[in-house]
Amino acid sequence: MKRILLAFLLILLPISPAQSSTLITLTAPANKLADGRFVNNDLALSISPGGDLGKALEITASSNRTWLIDPALIEEITDLVDGYIYLDQEGKDVEVAPFDLANLWLLKLQSLTRDNRVVAITYGAPSQAFLERLAPGELSRYNSLSKLRLEALLNREVISPGKSSVEGEPALIAKNAYTALRKSVKITNSVITSKDVEDLRLGLAKTLNPKLSNESAFLISKSYSAAIKEVNNKVRISPGNYTITTKNYDLPLTIINDFTQSVSLDLIITTTNSRVLVDDVPRITIDGQSQIQIEVPIEVIASGDTSLRLQLYTPKKDLIGLEQRIPLRLAVISPVTTWLTTGMAIILLLAAIVQSVRRVKSRRGK
Repeated sequence: MKRILLAFLLILLPISPAQSSTLITLTAPANKLADGRFVNNDLALSISPGGDLGKALEITASSNRTWLIDPALIEEITDLVDGYIYLDQEGKDVEVAPFDLANLWLLKLQSLTRDNRVVAITYGAPSQAFLERLAPGELSRYNSLSKLRLEALLNREVISPGKSSVEGEPALIAKNAYTALRKSVKITNSVITSKDVEDLRLGLAKTLNPKLSNESAFLISKSYSAAIKEVNNKVRISPGNYTITTKNYDLPLTIINDFTQSVSLDLIITTTNSRVLVDDVPRITIDGQSQIQIEVPIEVIASGDTSLRLQLYTPKKDLIGLEQRIPLRLAVISPVTTWLTTGMAIILLLAAIVQSVRRVKSRRGK
């Protein structure tokens, strides 16, 4: 009688999602550098038969599952399909032909998840505590982008990331590099919204995965530092050397934009000494994949050597790209020097005339 009553009570009790649905989590520490190479061959081995990610899909389809999936992992597996390059233990490139197992793994994942709930994990599974403490706004952006990325990869709707269960702190090298890199790429992303810039901004989250080894964290952070520096230099000022021989001169400067989008920027010019004065430059708009030449009015105060410091800023007054220095050689003759030179020339001319007159008179006297 007691067993029957207990069974009846269990039927009446509500069943929570955790009780009614099996959770399957698919994530792994980042394996890819910013330039597309892989730090090792671990990911390919993991999705192969017998590997951790391979075993994760050795199940039959069921409608009673919830999948927690890291879009960064799916992107990296997708990159294996057409072939890839990984670094061996000596740091040398090893090229691998198209990897069919990656495509089979992805197809099986889509089949198994078709009738299930899918929840996106924050891109790269970074340390939740670290981001909440240091950059909560960036964490929110990572989460929104993670949902969009996973939906595009699986070609279906997914649920936005919730509070992450990722515990622990990132590697020290990643923590030290993150803030400066995040600020730098965020500024570029404020004026350039192309996917390559967004990839760099989002990819920084991968460096904060607590399960990432110190060696991998170092290599991946270093690669993102180089890539962000390179992408920021896509908008730049062409260097040059100038010799100026007039008091007022329109200095030609070339601004280059290698992005596909147009961009509006402010050019701020300062001088290293008071030998020259520079006028303000109006806001500049440069079309995508093009360059423009502007003329900067300058006034020379004194001859000698000086330099111009040129910096590009966003309309929100954030410095973008690298500072450029242009040396100037100022060889302008001052008005006083010109007057003295002219006066001496006149005196010499008069003296020559007087001498010639004396010679003529002397000849006539003879």
